[in-house]
Amino acid sequence: MAQTEMLEFGVEQGQMLQVFMRHCQTMKRQETRLRLATAVLLATFFATLVWLQYPRHNNTEAFSTAHQKDLKTEESPLGHSVHLEPVRHTDACSEQHPIEWVDVSDGYDSQNFKLENQTVLHISTKGLYLINLRISYRIAHGQCKPSTEHLSLVVNVTQQHRNYEIEREIIIAKESMICRDYWLQSITLNRAIMLEAGTNLRVRINKESCKFVSWVKNSHLDVSSLVLAAF
Repeated sequence: MAQTEMLEFGVEQGQMLQVFMRHCQTMKRQETRLRLATAVLLATFFATLVWLQYPRHNNTEAFSTAHQKDLKTEESPLGHSVHLEPVRHTDACSEQHPIEWVDVSDGYDSQNFKLENQTVLHISTKGLYLINLRISYRIAHGQCKPSTEHLSLVVNVTQQHRNYEIEREIIIAKESMICRDYWLQSITLNRAIMLEAGTNLRVRINKESCKFVSWVKNSHLDVSSLVLAAF
């Protein structure tokens, strides 16, 4: 009886061993096929990459050469800018008198702009322009009266053109500033606006804030052309 059971157990073990060996052989064949397929895909990929590289290189080089020729023969009208800084005031400001500027366009191309009488920025070409204005204020020691707690700050940019009967405001800002020794504050305005050829721009501030303006630094007017109209 014991010998019969041992014999049956041995037969079962042998069958299990055969099944396991067949499974291992199957897995090995699948692994070999997978490696072969991977190698074929990699070879195809690299061959395609090499094949595409040469014509793409030639096309890129041809486009670059043609683009450089276009840049040499035709100057782009976009990107013209002007950078102005205020002239330091020694007397009291007048709200009717615009801020006086000086053109310090280092590295800028300002062929579309002309500063006239230090107060008027003339726009010579119709187009979309970005106006960036910053007026900085600084209160020195003893400038504030004991009875004054806050100051009113008003900044506006006006546009004058023959299409309009009167000069009109296109940007305006009104803020309050604490009247305290060594207080610092600034107003920054940005606007993209379509301007006609022959437009004149002026910047004005209110008289109350004039003596607190930081004329030496941190105040400027930048105007840049974004899109120039063809008509």
